Amino acid sequence: MQWAQQYRAFWADAFHEGYKTPAQVDQLVENALTAKANAIFMEARVRSNSYFRQSLEGFAEDSAVPAGFDPLEYLIQKAHARGIEVHAWYVVYPLWRTGSPPQNPQHLYHLHGPPAAGDERWLNVSSAGVETLGLDPGHPGVLPYLIDVFLEPVKRYDVDGIHLDYVRYPEDADYGYNRASIERYSRQNNKVGVPSRADGAWNQWRRDQVTALVRQLYLRVQQLRPGVKVSAATITWGNGPLTDAEYRGKDAYGYVFQDWRGWLEEGILDLSVPMNYFVETKYATYLDRWAEYQKNRQYGRGYVNGLGNYLNTLPQTLAQLDRVLRPSSLGNTPLGVCFYSYASTRSEDPAQRPNPEFYQAIGEYFKEQVAVPELPWKTRPVKGHLMGRLEVNGGEKWWADGVMVRLAGREGGEQSRRTDASGFFGWVDLAPGEYKAQIESNGRMVFESDWVRVEAGRVAEIPARLNGDQFCAGRVAQAARPKPCSKVRRG
Repeated sequence: MQWAQQYRAFWADAFHEGYKTPAQVDQLVENALTAKANAIFMEARVRSNSYFRQSLEGFAEDSAVPAGFDPLEYLIQKAHARGIEVHAWYVVYPLWRTGSPPQNPQHLYHLHGPPAAGDERWLNVSSAGVETLGLDPGHPGVLPYLIDVFLEPVKRYDVDGIHLDYVRYPEDADYGYNRASIERYSRQNNKVGVPSRADGAWNQWRRDQVTALVRQLYLRVQQLRPGVKVSAATITWGNGPLTDAEYRGKDAYGYVFQDWRGWLEEGILDLSVPMNYFVETKYATYLDRWAEYQKNRQYGRGYVNGLGNYLNTLPQTLAQLDRVLRPSSLGNTPLGVCFYSYASTRSEDPAQRPNPEFYQAIGEYFKEQVAVPELPWKTRPVKGHLMGRLEVNGGEKWWADGVMVRLAGREGGEQSRRTDASGFFGWVDLAPGEYKAQIESNGRMVFESDWVRVEAGRVAEIPARLNGDQFCAGRVAQAARPKPCSKVRRG
């Protein structure tokens, strides 16, 4: 098979040799070129610390990195000179590993992890009260913090993309029970008590928290630097689905609350990079079913097949590569492939170090170097976007959280969505034209914006600022419902 454009990428992780010294970066770029690769996904944020110097968080506590060296900056410099994209890969919700705590007293672990108390403790908790060393996506402090952290490299480095990993809840559907999250859920849904892990509304609420992070990040990146791609490493555990109903029964959607198919359909992800990590001798059919499903559900965005070469021999990886790049039964193809990983190249290599033989074989398979694919919705957009933030001055900080916003177009049509934990709301891929937002409180409109013009490729903004009296004036006290403009007593 021959391709004019195609993503050929490597995940370069922080746990092996790859980018920690100038010499490693130089070799990484050369090995990528040998493999005819054109993109590197560099693990830039690991456990709330960074492998880049201009970060809102501390630099990684890694003695392998020379003092003052900025791996991300140097990799961008060297890779761009050779026509290779660099995507900053972020581990999203995991906070720290087990064992000794971080040395930096300003690390998130110390500020909002085990040493913290009350609402400052952002840890994810099971229904039985067992804490993890990860952040709860539903805690109101988590989303705005992560958005600020993730946008910083977009502002300060010439990255080609940002890539989200672990953008999900922990396994088994039994997490998200941080006290602050339960209070938010109860307040927004007029519930009392602790929801069951089997409660469909509770599951959807948790799913919405992850989606809210992706949505705000996508729109904010689009506003800052429209050409930067937003992608995610997405979950594909078990056998692949044949239908969308089967997809909703899979672990990504039902257990870790990561609706990546929905993100593509909404348009808040440029590239899904599903981690199709399957041992060829046992689960070849699993890979094939997932790949078929993914090729046929790109929704005007893109899919890059993530292969687990670390689980397979070189011949097995080449066999998988050949199959996933072929057209689906409907004639659809992926935008390319990403190998996990750069250093862990094959199952028979216990050294877990870069392997020239592997890169040579991949390069021989591809034969020719090609450019990354054009993403026409970014390079030649015909639709625009809109975002805003509700601010309520003089009230409780949570008054702007979970509020209904309705978007109306002058040419007709209406969409609705609730604000996220930071009061943010937004829509992507709107037809150019004029729109206005209406904000409701208990079914009554408390704010209506002026008409704003949405233009192709641009992000329009709607400021929504109210004082507490204005906001509460639209609320109607109803029996058996909490009064949102009064303080919630903690019990």
